[in-house]
Amino acid sequence: MTTASNSTKLKASDKLDSRPAIFGRKVTSTFRKMFSFDHRPPGNIRTCWIPPLVALTPILNLPKLLKLRSYLKKERKHRDSNDVRILFYSDNLDETNGIANNLRNVIPYMRAHGMKAYLAGSAFNTRPCGVIENGYCVLLPRLFSMEQLGYANSELAIPRISPALRLIKRYPIDMIELETPSPGAWVVCLCAWIAGIKVFSHYRTDVPTYAKTLVKAKWMHTYVLWLMRIFYWMARPVISPCEDYADILKKDLKVPANQVQILPRGLPLEKFSPDLRGKGAWEKFGNARSQRKVRFAFIGRISKEKNLEFLNSVWKKFSAKYDDVELMYVGYGWYLEEIKELFKDNPSVCFAGEQGGEMLASLYADADFFLFPSTTDTFGNVVVEAMSTGTPAIVSNYGGPRSIVQDDNKCGRILPIDETKWLETLEECRSIKLEKPEVYEQMRIDSHKRSEQYTLESSTKTQFEFFRKLKQEVYGI
Repeated sequence: MTTASNSTKLKASDKLDSRPAIFGRKVTSTFRKMFSFDHRPPGNIRTCWIPPLVALTPILNLPKLLKLRSYLKKERKHRDSNDVRILFYSDNLDETNGIANNLRNVIPYMRAHGMKAYLAGSAFNTRPCGVIENGYCVLLPRLFSMEQLGYANSELAIPRISPALRLIKRYPIDMIELETPSPGAWVVCLCAWIAGIKVFSHYRTDVPTYAKTLVKAKWMHTYVLWLMRIFYWMARPVISPCEDYADILKKDLKVPANQVQILPRGLPLEKFSPDLRGKGAWEKFGNARSQRKVRFAFIGRISKEKNLEFLNSVWKKFSAKYDDVELMYVGYGWYLEEIKELFKDNPSVCFAGEQGGEMLASLYADADFFLFPSTTDTFGNVVVEAMSTGTPAIVSNYGGPRSIVQDDNKCGRILPIDETKWLETLEECRSIKLEKPEVYEQMRIDSHKRSEQYTLESSTKTQFEFFRKLKQEVYGI
């Protein structure tokens, strides 16, 4: 197997991940095995181990960081000022989530169109070593990891920094965009400061709200909030995908208004099309159209912070009233088995598991309406994907999804988290689908058209214009 350096060889018998393969991800290179602490279970007190490890990492690597600082300063002077090189860092790249999926689409697109972009994260605890996937996604060997509180199948991790320093010398960078305020991002931020690399951040995860939703201990809520304020003080400017979260950054996290930058996100929409509708994908997991005439879908991570308890409560009442409706859950998460148990005697609910590629796009297209009650999503990749296949979306009135759907009722509905309002809207959706075919078809046309605002071409062009401007401000070149 090709390796990241001459010293990274593994035994042929080594298994590179004990998890099932994740769609579209292929290991193309490996790092050598390095010491790491045993993966730890979640715990409020155990999270207090993280700050000392974060602080210790740059201290132990100080000579290498100072040497890298000197090298990069000289290298940068001999390069064209328009030659901007960005590293995107996110701890959770080795998981299945909206952030990882979006970055794994955006970075290859940037690289294919002449933009010098790199992607790095931390290898999941199920791997014996760090790896490189698909030739561009660097998953660094981990030093420490523990399960996230209230969030199974996801972890807080601290990577080994020394392999990253070798790679940065080989492939020099100008700036680092941190995607989440995770332990690994703190380490990267501190090390980048010492190495003279500009660091900024992207507000992709509403961590304070997640903490309130998933963690019972109230002292942890305050602890997390203060950590976020410190992090976003260190990693400015902060990119926000929508006005709602720009306001949170300014009011709750105390980021000055002139340090908040709203930038669009984009998706590879060529993978999604209304033409995939009616090809038989839905019937592989759910009922035929003759049995259940109106189809609703939730597609994404099956977890409580997506407000699925609320959706389940609404659906139980709605499905008790109508026998021609169906809800399909597509995805995987720690809350999945609980939902299956809840609806085990309800034939109106079906499950497709985790899907990808054409099957995923076809399930989006086969749905008549997409349901997304989450109030913690800063953007809403799945909402854009649904609309790109022509499926109107019903979303909450808070966060990124509402800015995508908009309040003109052309592409769906924006609702408060109120069961009565959602029940009334589901009944309206059923009525439109069964009794007003012209209105429904126009909604599908409008949904697809609006999704075209979120192409990778437009979003990456805007992002790199911002990156070039920021580089000039920081380095004066």
